[in-house]
Amino acid sequence: MELQKIFSYTALAVVLLACDGPSNRHPVPYVFLNETVFLNSPSAFDLQFVGGTYLRSDWGHGGLVVYRRTNFGEANDFGAYDLRCPNHLSLPCGASTLKDGLYAECACDGQRFLLFDGSATSGPTTWGLLPYQVQFDGVSLQISNL
Repeated sequence: MELQKIFSYTALAVVLLACDGPSNRHPVPYVFLNETVFLNSPSAFDLQFVGGTYLRSDWGHGGLVVYRRTNFGEANDFGAYDLRCPNHLSLPCGASTLKDGLYAECACDGQRFLLFDGSATSGPTTWGLLPYQVQFDGVSLQISNL
């Protein structure tokens, strides 16, 4: 009787683990990233001001942008996003470019994303840009996907 119970619970656990359901995973996979950006460096000078951006084309899948949202002195002041368009992963045109300091625009189809929060504003996808974690110590940003 006890063996039958163990078998039943094991079978139930296997079935529940196998039923993944609809995927809520972002289409752009994370690239390992653990980098530091110093706000006093000349390349990141714009991040000292609200609306400032810092762009690294060699980070992430399609480059990475850091955007300064507010000036409260905390990590939520900043957003960091992979610039790979979620609906054009493998196409060369799938890297988004910055427009007007407010948007990233997919070169393939003109899909626009707000730099403030990475959300899609127009176009065929409802996925936003892939966010990365940001930590802020008052002097530098630690950007990662850990």
